[in-house]
Order: sequence, then C-alpha cells, then structure tokens
Amino acid sequence: MIDTHAHLDFKQFDQDRSKVIDYAFSNGVEKIINIGVDLESSKGSVKLAQEHDRIYATVGFHPHDAKSLTEESLKRIADLAKHKKVAAIGEIGLDFYRDLSPREDQASAFRKQIDLAKDLGLPLVVHVREAWEQALTILRETEASEVGGVLHSFSGNLEQAKTAQDMGFYLGLNGTLTYPNSRTQSVAREVSLDTIVVETDCPFLSPIPHRGKRNQPAYVRLVLEKLSGLLHPLTFQDVERITTLNACRLFGLNHGFAGRIAYPIRDSLYLNITNQCSNACLFCVRNRTDFVKGHNLRLDHEPTYREVIDSINHANSYREVVFCGYGEPTIRLDLLKEVAQHLKRKNVEVRLNTNGQGNLIHKRNIVPELVGLIDTVSISLNVDDDEKYERLCQPRFGDNAFGQVVAFARESKRLLPRTILTVLDMPEVDLKKCEKLSRELGVELRIRDYNKVG
Repeated sequence: MIDTHAHLDFKQFDQDRSKVIDYAFSNGVEKIINIGVDLESSKGSVKLAQEHDRIYATVGFHPHDAKSLTEESLKRIADLAKHKKVAAIGEIGLDFYRDLSPREDQASAFRKQIDLAKDLGLPLVVHVREAWEQALTILRETEASEVGGVLHSFSGNLEQAKTAQDMGFYLGLNGTLTYPNSRTQSVAREVSLDTIVVETDCPFLSPIPHRGKRNQPAYVRLVLEKLSGLLHPLTFQDVERITTLNACRLFGLNHGFAGRIAYPIRDSLYLNITNQCSNACLFCVRNRTDFVKGHNLRLDHEPTYREVIDSINHANSYREVVFCGYGEPTIRLDLLKEVAQHLKRKNVEVRLNTNGQGNLIHKRNIVPELVGLIDTVSISLNVDDDEKYERLCQPRFGDNAFGQVVAFARESKRLLPRTILTVLDMPEVDLKKCEKLSRELGVELRIRDYNKVG
C-alpha cells in the first residue's frame, strides 16, 4: 500500500509523528508521499523525506496560499524540487469553495507551477474544489498532459474523471469514498482501475469508522478495502497491487515487480508460460505495457517445466488455473500438457485461454491431445470475419487463420467439456454476427471490453 497524499509535517502530528509513521509501516504501508502546501510546509516535507527512506516529498503552493506565491518563493520551490526525493509539484490547483486566495491569483499560481513542473519533468498533485471545468481547461491549455499527475481527493463526476484520465492524470481516492452516498463510489466503479491511486489526506478526511477524528497513513487500508468491495470480484490483494503499481508509475518510484509465471487475479491463478504469440493484434496490451492487473508478465526467458511447477502455490485454493499470459500457450504445447497433467492429478479445474491457432501452429489437430487435461477452452476470436481478423489481429498465417480458428472452436466443442468464444466490443465488430456464429457452433459467447484487460 502507498499513501499518495499525506501531511505528516502538519502540527496535528507534532506530539507523536514518529509513532504514526512507524505504525503505518508496521501495518502494511510501503511508502508515503508527503505533500507541500506552501514554502514552509514544502521545506518540512523535504526534511521529512530526508529523515525517512520510505517517505517522499512534493513541493508547491496550495490554491489557499496562492496569494503568497512570489517570483522569489517560486524560485525557492524550484530549488527544493531538485532534491532527489521530491516526486512531484503540488499541492496546486483551484479552490473556488473557500476562495482563501483571489481566483485570479489561484489561476496564475496554478499556471506558473504547471510550467515549473514541465521544466523539471515532474508530475503534478492537483487540488480542485468547485472549479472542475476551470481546472481542466487550464490543464488542457498548459498542455499539462506532458507530465501528467494526480487529481487528489477526486470529487468530480464521471465525465470529468474520464476527461482527466484521457489527459494522463490519475484519480486520488481517499476516506470520502467510504462515506454514505459518496458520488465517488459510482465513479470508481466505472473508470479504469489502472488510473486510480489511494491516499489519506491525513490529518483530514478520515475514513469510516474514524470519521471526525485525526486521519493517519495506516488508514489507507480502509480506503483500499472499500474500493475492493466496490470492484468485486477483484480482491483486496488485486486492488492493493494495482494501485501500488499506479503510484510507483505516477511518482517515478522503483516498484521492483519482476516478471511473473504464476499470477493470481480474483479467485483464479493464471500461468504465463510463454511470451511468444502467433498474432500481432493492434489492440494487444503488449503494445502499451508489460503489466496486466498489476502483474509484470514480461519474461526474460521461456520458463521450464520445473520453473512453472515451482511457481504454483496452493493450486487447490483457486477456483481454476488458467493458461493465459503474455503469449499464446499452445505454442508450448508439450509444456502445457505436462503442467496440465500435474494439475489434473491434483483435481484442479483447468482452463486454456487461446487464440485458437494451435492446429495451424503445429500443423495437426491438437484438440484430442487436450482431452482430460483442459476443462474449459476460451478462444479469442475477437472479430466477426476474415478481413477484420487479418487486419486487426495480424496472424502470421495470413487470411487462412480466421476459418481455422472457427474450426478449432468446432472441434473443441466436440471433444472438450466447455468451449467459449470471446469477441471484442470495438465499434467495427458486428456482435450480431458473432452471436449467430456462436449459436451455429453451439458454444458460449463472451463479449469483452477491449479497454479493460484481465
């Protein structure tokens, strides 16, 4: 867990600051980002980061203090920002709710500090209250997407959230997520989890059941618990892992996530047995990132049987084990069969996620070889005809591939207990044709959101 927004330098922690920090780190918090709001607190934030290996700092002028930003203080903020443990410029932005600084001063300070962040190549920590359209306009006009950042304590609507995410900004969610009738709950369900980070904003905005009392970094766990409940069937561990990775990416922290062979998501265990693939799909996640649901799937070598078996822990505690990674599992058919035999000896439910090109890859009908080893085969047909398949999936087998994938599905239906076709909800895919094809084959159809991987 990473608390991406704390104010541990504030006076509310003067009596027990060290205890609060130790309590956080002993209760699962990995790192804390301490946020500056003016020159003095920015100095305090840097000092705190110097004293604690796992605390990082940001520096900047909060919109409440925008009227105090001068050319001299901006220069001093710039000097502080060069410290190696300063991770961002912030907290900056607009607050038209309290208006503790004139609005023109807020806008001016906001723009100047965005320019500073761009000059230094640092992300932004942005505060917005009752000024969403104005803030998004400034972020757009200043081309703040060049450095990105986080909209801390996000309180906007879904449209504003998606606009911010399209501009390269993360959404910071905190204790307000736990409050009854919080609008942020519906936003959290709809946006991509890959652009959410969690925070406390301590000493403020304590989550339930501590609402009204002093907040502290350890309570970020309560935010994660609420978020994982909203995103069921994702587990707490899934949401913790993904938001931790997001925070590391946002603030340029070393995440140390090595490539995984076995990786859990929800109540399934996935096996990443190869990074080779016979398709070069234009929409593939591999074109954008090495990560799926917080797991690094980029392997530095093709794993051996022993490495795969050793990576599987407590297989029977999962609903199923799935051959699905960063490549096409049937390319390593012999390994797949060996591992599946091992799993079936333990009475584990086994699923194969495949592009359906196994017969083309091996130049023979491989489906009979999967009998007794694979309980469910899920075939990524993706589209509805040959032309789209060749253009969007770019199979190495040319225009012969689509028909062969359909033939693989037909043979799987004949020999295996359960067969599923999956297609993408891209605008150009004719879902009615896909439904007709699945009925003709007598197999299940699942429509996948191509923007939500894993």
